Amino acid sequence: MARPARLPSRAHSDNWPDDPCNEPTAEVARQVAIRLRTALNGRSHRTAAALTGVDHTTIGAVINGTNWPDLATLARLEAGLNIDLWPGRATSAGADAESRP
Repeated sequence: MARPARLPSRAHSDNWPDDPCNEPTAEVARQVAIRLRTALNGRSHRTAAALTGVDHTTIGAVINGTNWPDLATLARLEAGLNIDLWPGRATSAGADAESRP
């Protein structure tokens, strides 16, 4: 049996990516989107694509919450931008891994 379609991560936040998500996987995706947006530091999606090997439309979709990034995409983004994007386990809405001990 096929897996049911999954809502985009942005569907779990009223103001993506600035408002927390109550759904744990969407909260991790939101934190990845924020970290990726910050890592771009004003660079275009096309510039980031050249650095990472990830298509610029995929980069935009991850930031916009319309695409759930897979591990290969995250790994290429992290390597190309020299930043950790994975926030760790989300234990509650808005719980940022960086604020945990």
